[in-house]
Parts: sequence; C-alpha cells; structure tokens
Amino acid sequence: MYQVMIVEDELWIRSAVAEMVEAGGTYEVVAEAGNGEEALELIYNVWPTIVVTDIMMPGQDGLWLAREIFDRQLPVITVILTGYNEFEYARQALRYHVSDFLLKPVLEEELHRALERAQDRMPQFAHLRPFFVAIQHYLDKMTDMAPEELFAGQARLVQRIAEADSLQESEKIVLFKTFSGKMNDSIQAMNPSFQRLTVEGNRPESIRVHFQQLTEHWQRYYNALFNGEMRQVIRKACEYIQAHYAEDLSVPDMTRRFHISVSQFSVLFKKFTGRSFVNYLNELRIRQAKQLLLEGELKVYEISEKVGFNSLPHFNRVFKKLTGQSPNEYRRAMNV
Repeated sequence: MYQVMIVEDELWIRSAVAEMVEAGGTYEVVAEAGNGEEALELIYNVWPTIVVTDIMMPGQDGLWLAREIFDRQLPVITVILTGYNEFEYARQALRYHVSDFLLKPVLEEELHRALERAQDRMPQFAHLRPFFVAIQHYLDKMTDMAPEELFAGQARLVQRIAEADSLQESEKIVLFKTFSGKMNDSIQAMNPSFQRLTVEGNRPESIRVHFQQLTEHWQRYYNALFNGEMRQVIRKACEYIQAHYAEDLSVPDMTRRFHISVSQFSVLFKKFTGRSFVNYLNELRIRQAKQLLLEGELKVYEISEKVGFNSLPHFNRVFKKLTGQSPNEYRRAMNV
C-alpha cells in the first residue's frame, strides 16, 4: 500500500481528498497538514511516498513545499491541487519536478490517475529512501538511548552512508547535510542560543568529527533540560490534556499555556510519553470514543464531536488507524 500525505488548509476539502485517496484500498493517508511548514516537519516523521498539496495556504504554501522537497532531494513525489485562478502560479512548480497538477474541485478518477502516474516515478528514489528513514529513526530514538548507544548509533549511521556503494558522492553530501541539519534543529530546540555547526568538506575524518561534536552538544543540553523542572512541566501538560482532550488543543496552545518553546515541548513530550503530542491526544480521544461506543447511547457523529474531532471522516480514519476497525465495525464486533 502506498502512503500519501494531504496538505490543505480547508479541513472539509482535506477530508474529502483523503477519502478519495483511500477509495479502492491502494493508498493510505498517513498524515494531514494545514500548511507547507507543518507538512515538511511531518514528512521527516512519516516519510510518505506521495504528497498531495494545495497551492495556496496561509503561511508557507504548496509552492514553497514543492521547492523544499526538491532542494532537499527528499524521496517524495509531489502532486499539486490548484484553483483555476492559481494555475499559472502553480506552473512555476514545474522546475521542482512536480508530478501532476490537478484543478479543483478534483474528481476521484482524476486523482487516482495522478497517483498512478506518481507511482511510476518512485523507482528513482528507491535507493535513497532507506537512508532518509534510517536518519529519522535514529533521531526519533535519541531521547531513549543511553550515551554509549547514542554515540555508537551515530557513528554506525555516518559510516553506513559514507561506505554505501549505491550512493553517488553528491547524494552522500545531501544525506549528511540532512542529518546534520536535523541534529542542529534538535539542539536549538533545547538551547535557542546554540550556534549551528555546518559540515566542512566531505573528507571522512571531518565528517566523523562533525557528527561527534553534534552528538556531544545534544547530550549536554538534553541532560541539562530534562533533568530540571521541565519534567514537571510535561507532567502537568499531560494532566491538562487528559482533562481537556475534547477541546481544540494544539502544540502552540500548550506551549503558550505552560511557557515553553514549541521545539522544547516537542522534544520533552516525546521523551516523557513515548509519543508525539498528536499521537498521544488521538490515542486518548479514541479510548474515550470506544467507551462511548460501548455504551450505545450516542450516534457515531455525536461521539466524534464529543471526544474533540471537528470532522467525522477524520475521526473515522484515526479510529480505524488505531484499532483496525471503523467505529461501526467496532460496535458490531462488541455486539452493541
């Protein structure tokens, strides 16, 4: 099954596109975003094979996202949705190797033809994808690693990239820059005054020293941050989420309430709970939804609203992703 991300600021359009994508069972929507910046961050977490993005959105738009995917040489195929008045603007994305342009409102048949054409372009990224995924896997596990494992894992990953016969030298440089950039981002999340370190040249020794230094900085700042009062901040944040899960919660809302930066909150929340904020919130909401489904008094759309989902299709997708069943299938299986 091919994995797809939908990027669209209008929730009802996003839900409609997601339903069309998943019709037929060939494609799975693994993430949704409301603007380009949010989408780029999610790409590094879920690694979709195809991104379907609107062109005009608040903040960073679809053209910006297409350019970032192209410049960073990410192994992702981009399909753009555009309104009639935006079509010429959208055509600028041709230079970023966009696979297709679809005029809104898009028909399901047109969308699936575009997804099939995107599939044809996937082999060009097949050799790169495992390395990008390995980098993200390491970054995701950093907060769970003992210091010895942290340094040994980083060294193995750097060596794996450096010695890969399947990669051209230019591709190795892209991977090292991606790895370095994400580590710098993680360090700055904990200490905004940190001066970023850049990869100097492509000599194996200089690359080894560069990542050794980044790992040392990360370990130092992480220890100082997590062993302090921030642990109590995250505990209080979890208690707040458990009491207010049915409300419209977001990371920016939480960081304003608890006086912590978005980056610090994301790093520490993942360490404390083992999950991202979105996954933690969704799992809590679905647990509550299952209880309400078992009670049998409310309709599915009423339960969706009661546990905090603004869209019934979104609730259905999240429920099925976490349980393997739709809400109605779950009810039938429980003989309710």
